[in-house]
Formats: sequence, structure tokens, C-alpha cells
Amino acid sequence: MRNGKFEDEGIKGMLRDEFNRCHELIEQIKQVLSAYPKGCLVVKRIKVRGRVYEYLHLQWREGDKVVSRHVNVKEVPDLKKQLEQREAYRNNCVVLEKRLKYLAPLIGEKKSSRKCCHV
Repeated sequence: MRNGKFEDEGIKGMLRDEFNRCHELIEQIKQVLSAYPKGCLVVKRIKVRGRVYEYLHLQWREGDKVVSRHVNVKEVPDLKKQLEQREAYRNNCVVLEKRLKYLAPLIGEKKSSRKCCHV
């Protein structure tokens, strides 16, 4: 290893393969993330005639705006599962981005400035 770069072509090839594999996985995760709902579940309370009613809403951002959608009680368990799965995929994406950031200088690649975790 010299100046942070590998001179052995075999090792550099393996690192380049890992770099390419991480890019491919990030693209796959992007496609999977687009199928899952964005946001988080929020409880909104409304007071009517002295009684307090609670409603669940799915809340997410679109640009600078915060958008909210009412969620039926029957949809909540499935929606929670989907939101948890989305978060797991996002966490995997963060790990892959860190790996790319580490590998890029070792193989002489420019650092990737794209972030997939905010899809």
C-alpha cells in the first residue's frame, strides 16, 4: 500500500468488484424503497363538544411541505410493518454508502456524492 492506494492489481480488482457490487445494491434498494410508504405515523387529537378524538395520520415531506394522510385503523398493523421494513432498507443503504466512501479512495474513484437514503 502506497499513499493510501493499492498497487497490487489483484487486490485492487477485488476492491473494485466490491465497489461495483455496493453500487448495484444501492440501486436495488432505491427501487425497493420506492414501493414502500414514506413518513411516520402521527396521532392527531381533535376536541369536539368536550370529547377528545384521536386519529392516526401518515405524515411525510414533499419538498418543503409536510403532507398528512388519514389512516384507517385496519391499515395500521400493515403500515407499521411497511414503515419498519423501509427503515431497515434505509439503514442498509447507509451502511453501503459508508462502504463506498471508504472504498472509493482506495481504488482511485471519485467519491460518490449521491445519497440514496433520502429516497
